Amino acid sequence: MNTNEQDLRREAIPRRLNGERRKDICRDLERSTQWFDKWWSIFDHDPHTDFSDRSRAPLVVDKTSAEIEQLVVEVRRKFELSEVGLIGARAIWGKLIELKVNPLPSERTIQRILQRHSLTHPVGAATQTAYYPWVPIWETNAVHATDIIARHIRGGTEIENFHTLDLFTHAAYLSPHTDKTSATICEHLLDAWEKLGIPCIHQCDNEGSFRGGHTHKRIIGRMVRLCLLCGVEAFFTPVYEAKRNHQIETFHSLWVEAFWSRHVFTDIDEVRSHTPRFSRWYHHHYRPRDLQGKTPAQMRYGVQVPKLTTALRRLIPDFHTQRLPITAGRFHLMRKVDSAGYAQVLNDRWLVGAKWIGEYVRATLNTGQQTLTFSHKADEKADWKMIKTRAFRIKESVHDLLPQFRRNRLRCRDYLPG
Repeated sequence: MNTNEQDLRREAIPRRLNGERRKDICRDLERSTQWFDKWWSIFDHDPHTDFSDRSRAPLVVDKTSAEIEQLVVEVRRKFELSEVGLIGARAIWGKLIELKVNPLPSERTIQRILQRHSLTHPVGAATQTAYYPWVPIWETNAVHATDIIARHIRGGTEIENFHTLDLFTHAAYLSPHTDKTSATICEHLLDAWEKLGIPCIHQCDNEGSFRGGHTHKRIIGRMVRLCLLCGVEAFFTPVYEAKRNHQIETFHSLWVEAFWSRHVFTDIDEVRSHTPRFSRWYHHHYRPRDLQGKTPAQMRYGVQVPKLTTALRRLIPDFHTQRLPITAGRFHLMRKVDSAGYAQVLNDRWLVGAKWIGEYVRATLNTGQQTLTFSHKADEKADWKMIKTRAFRIKESVHDLLPQFRRNRLRCRDYLPG
């Protein structure tokens, strides 16, 4: 079949699931609404479909034939790529019923086929031993981490609690809000950098408002633009792997136990008025395990760090009323290569290669050079190895970093080359 046609089908359905209008999708792909409705119906009936053209005739194969064995393996691998559903022998057996395979192999036969091909592991288990290269934390403000924890106050109002942590000293900045828009995130980061100092790297997860949303391909969101403008390198952890941001997750747990669970709040002003008390206790009395008996305040005593001053803040355009420009710099995304050899970066799939299936790779986007580089680190002692570099065209002007935000970036590039 026409591979491009299959790719168009694969693109159309996720775009609709992400909220785009059918009419806009069909216009972009130059296809009719009838075409879309047909493949939407097929997807609705079978979420595991690969959108390929198939004969309507029943598939008839011998019970012990190589064809049925290959079909079982293919179905299993497609199931592993799916975002939902099961992958075991019974799920495959059910799929073969839908495909009208005749004669139909038993679940036990399917299980034996999976065992022969070493496919009896649960989702992701085959690559759980892949080495994860943690972000290096070499000094105060080398790396900050930010995350949001939502809690409800009396009456049902949801409070979005923004927490930023300096991973070297464990110093924290907290701010509660009633929303988690990208503008609110940017306001929080500016306040955090004013209090804690400007980091070299700012780590966060793949929350849509952090990254710029989950719909548009190759989008560079507001938070990333702010980081670039201030000479900070944003760093996104792998999708659905909260453990890669474990320090901030641990801080969330402490905050819930020592602060949130000990009060009954009625409005956000009350939350804001009590937050400084927790912050003082945390910085001057709490002793995180990683700090060998010291408090965060003791770790920072006498350390001079560059902070976001009022003068520097005036250099940042009003992101509430205008779009922030793209500044020359870098940001990173850690991704796990899927079973087809691809990595998901900025809402687009990029071929990394079959050799790297199941491995963690770091995608680094250099906005000045307009390149996307994939790098791999085999183990703790190994150096980063560049796998491949792809062109990444940016359809707007890229501005030079303002001299006021320039700092010595060599150490950052030493730890995260590419």
